[in-house]
Amino acid sequence: MQNKNLYAIRYVVRRTGLTPHVIRAWEKRYGAVVPTRSPKNRRLYCEGDVRRLQLLKEITDAGHTISQVAPLDTAELLELAQRERLALSAAKKAPIERLPQQTDDDHYEACLAAVLNLDPYKLERSYDQAAISMTRSALLRKLIAPLLEEIGRLWQSGSLKIINEHMATSVTRVFLSNLLRAVKLPDLAPIMVIATPVGQWHDVGALTVALTAAEIGWHPVYYGPNLPAEEIAAGVKQSGARALAISITHLLHQHPFTDELRKLRRYVGDDVALFVGGQAAGDHVPVLQEINAKYVKNIDQFSEELNSLLLTNN
Repeated sequence: MQNKNLYAIRYVVRRTGLTPHVIRAWEKRYGAVVPTRSPKNRRLYCEGDVRRLQLLKEITDAGHTISQVAPLDTAELLELAQRERLALSAAKKAPIERLPQQTDDDHYEACLAAVLNLDPYKLERSYDQAAISMTRSALLRKLIAPLLEEIGRLWQSGSLKIINEHMATSVTRVFLSNLLRAVKLPDLAPIMVIATPVGQWHDVGALTVALTAAEIGWHPVYYGPNLPAEEIAAGVKQSGARALAISITHLLHQHPFTDELRKLRRYVGDDVALFVGGQAAGDHVPVLQEINAKYVKNIDQFSEELNSLLLTNN
């Protein structure tokens, strides 16, 4: 390795922590060091070269560019390195400056901006940040529900493209599904089945309902979208559910929901509490009254109804 206090590049690599490629690049492009050559034209570095390279690595690790510091002599490099050490030491001793905590409105605005900018990755990050700082109840009431309402309003008014709505729905569905999978409830928690009927593929509202039920103490069993009445009823019977919630987000003339709703009540029986919500549920209020189903207008009302049902049955 050594030849009259001259060092081969492998030895310099161990001393400095630099790679051979970086050492050669700094030498060729910036003249950081000028090694001598062996009779076989191999680079040989003196102790001064090693010291310069050590200082250059320390300074560039601190944020300086090699093009800025390579022209400095060794004394100037040493002085700059010492200043950087003092600055680092002072930074470690300084109290940590806490960033201002984001409010619920901040989270809402960040998510809405991500939807408008068609940025699914920003929407995912914004949801994750909100989940860290907000309770699940606040997350559903103050972020998810109003965000979905605003997206629906913008889409219906023509201010939002279909692709923005689809992106938001896709990201929100994954986010809510992950939250639902993480729910831990006692074995004795009363069971509620959640689904959407035939022709209803938008299930974000149903997932929100499932999480709301879990927050109150119900065990939600979510069976997914686009299910006929007999399949939903089978899920209710097999799970032993005491309540059923279905979501209707839009009207489809080819699927007469009034018939489906009547069949659903007939199949599950009168002992099962039936809740119907969603943007299009209000168009079926007469039949909901006829079959003794609760029309759910918002999450707060749904929470009150579920709490009341728990107290009644306990």
